[in-house]
Amino acid sequence: MSCPYFNQGLFIGSLPEGKTHISMCCFQKRKIVDEVNFNDPFLTSIRKDSATQIPSECDPHCSIPGHVANERENSTVEWRDLFKESNTTAIKMLHLEQSLICNLTCISCSTQFSSAWNKDYHHFVPNAPKIKLKKFPEEKWKNLDLTQLEKLHFTGGEPLLNGDNKKILQHLEKLEVLENVMISYNTNGTILPDSETLRLWNKARFVRLFLSLDGIGSTFEYTRYPAVWKSVNDNIQTLREHKDACILIEVSGIIGMHNIFNLPNFFDWWKHNCKTGSHGDESHIFVKKIDDWSFGGKSLDLKHLSDKQCELALDMLYSLVEYPGVNDLITTIKNQRQPGDGWINYLDKLDSLRNTNWRNSLAFELYRLQ
Repeated sequence: MSCPYFNQGLFIGSLPEGKTHISMCCFQKRKIVDEVNFNDPFLTSIRKDSATQIPSECDPHCSIPGHVANERENSTVEWRDLFKESNTTAIKMLHLEQSLICNLTCISCSTQFSSAWNKDYHHFVPNAPKIKLKKFPEEKWKNLDLTQLEKLHFTGGEPLLNGDNKKILQHLEKLEVLENVMISYNTNGTILPDSETLRLWNKARFVRLFLSLDGIGSTFEYTRYPAVWKSVNDNIQTLREHKDACILIEVSGIIGMHNIFNLPNFFDWWKHNCKTGSHGDESHIFVKKIDDWSFGGKSLDLKHLSDKQCELALDMLYSLVEYPGVNDLITTIKNQRQPGDGWINYLDKLDSLRNTNWRNSLAFELYRLQ
């Protein structure tokens, strides 16, 4: 099965030191470049290999049929349903990660993706690089042919803080192709788009917001510090009421030691407050286990649950199996066990830096059942 990204996808990403790297999709291995070129030899070599095999640059999961992380299969379904059929080699899907500017120090993140962590992440990883932000982010897309573009996805950092992301929408409007383009953002929900961005959204085919929340109430506020839950919830409801654009909603949660016992409230909030987008289309929610690429991810890994916490968590999760991702959490907790209390040291250190108190903020079966 061919992957549509090989001939029609382009990912442009930023590294903490300010360099740019490219690939066909964000799951592939990447190459650092000075200038972005869709016909870069790195990309054309992958296209050549893809004619006879799954290229070595692709994520290993793409070789496992039916795997939840098999982006080859997932994207093929999306392209079949939403894209115009075409065999041309042209940019139809562009993923921009042009800046790592962010306003939050999320508990599972680092200076790999959030400039807000520059101030304190060295307390956990002394040699971690700091993110270098340019005063005026480059328009890395400016020399690309985007006349056949159908999907534009923004990540960060927090992409709604990056003004250059608005510039490309204005560029697509001038090319008279904006109405053909599906726009999507991975966003933390703290930033409402300005009036010009909303005007551009109104002209697009539709807008999909992937809201990274991880919980509600005080659990959300501790996990995605220093965001305020009421403000974020108000922003979400404002966007759901924006009828001039078709805004679709996807809610996600990264689940670790700190927020697993908030899941019933998280799902209940979604069910009663975020079940549809601006035009009544059904929204979706998904949860996944915390990854170990950051210090926080390693510290809060679900494998560190004590035996009693594990028992309590599984009892709770069995009542929530209707929600996507829960069965994977159950499998993880049952099969990956390394009980420990290093997570307490991590949260205590966070409290000393933030003047917060995790024992008051989080749902603390965790603390009482160590």
